[in-house]
Amino acid sequence: MMKLTAENLEYKLISQCWSGDGEAFARLIAKYKQQLLTFLWRMCGDKTQADDLFQETLVKAWRNMPNYDHRNKFAAWLFGIARNVAIDALRRKKIQARIQYTNELPEHTDFRDAASEIEAREMENHLLLAINSLPEKQREVFLLRQHSEMTFKEIARETKQPLNTVLGHMHYAVNKLKKAIRENDTL
Repeated sequence: MMKLTAENLEYKLISQCWSGDGEAFARLIAKYKQQLLTFLWRMCGDKTQADDLFQETLVKAWRNMPNYDHRNKFAAWLFGIARNVAIDALRRKKIQARIQYTNELPEHTDFRDAASEIEAREMENHLLLAINSLPEKQREVFLLRQHSEMTFKEIARETKQPLNTVLGHMHYAVNKLKKAIRENDTL
């Protein structure tokens, strides 16, 4: 009996999707749900809108399953759809990226834990602000690389940019984020 690897299971689920099996599609999407939601949230800056874009991504992915080429990574294909959905929404609504951040502090009995939590949230907020302040192309490449299983070559193909341009966007994005973190440490 052949061992069912994650890759084989994914291909099996994709085959079932091609046959119209909605349950297989749900199982396939479950693997990427959190990554997709995070990616969409960081693309648009709003959690509620990210949920809506996630649903739109699922509908488009389901409708386009017959066009999926199994020689390419499913994650790259799925994140490509999510990327296009997010870009369309940003264009449609002319939304400026913004951060949804809640300042609610959970109750703690230990002040040191609360202080650490506040510090961690401040650092996360600072990093999210830095990511959202990146130029659109740099932010897009950075987020695709961080939240999908896409290689730089796949990102280049998906964004229709030369590989060296994608690598340059990533390089500049990382350098800007490092600088933002260093500046935050000195505050």
